[in-house]
Amino acid sequence: MNQVYKEQNGYIALITLIIIGAVVLISVITLTFVALKQKNFIISHNYSMKNYYAANACANYAILQLQKNLEYSGNEAISLEDIDCKIEKITGTGNDNRVVITSSQINNQSKKIKVELEQVKPVTIIKSWGETSE
Repeated sequence: MNQVYKEQNGYIALITLIIIGAVVLISVITLTFVALKQKNFIISHNYSMKNYYAANACANYAILQLQKNLEYSGNEAISLEDIDCKIEKITGTGNDNRVVITSSQINNQSKKIKVELEQVKPVTIIKSWGETSE
C-alpha cells in the first residue's frame, strides 16, 4: 500500500508541474503580445506627432510667405529632414480672409492643418488654426 501512495504522489507532482508550466507559458506569450502592441502604438504615435508638427511648420512657413508677399499662392512642397509637407493653394486674395491648408505624410499616416487668417498685414490675425479632414 505504501508503494501505491508513492506512485500517486509522482503523478500529482508531474501534473502540477505541467499545469504551472502551461500557466507560465501563457503568461509569457500574453505579455510578449502586449509589449509588441504597445511598441507599435508608440511608433505610430511618434509618426503622428511628426506629421502634426511638420504640417504646422509648413503652415507657419506659408504665413511668413504671405506676410512677405500677399500674392503668394502656395502650391509648394517643402522637405523637412525626412518628412515632406505640402502647402496647398491658398484661398482668398489680398490682405483679408485668407485660408492656408497644409499637409504632411509619413508611413501611410497623414495630418492636414487648416489656418484661417482674418488679416495678414500689418499684424497677422488668426481666426482659427487646427487639424482638418478636408
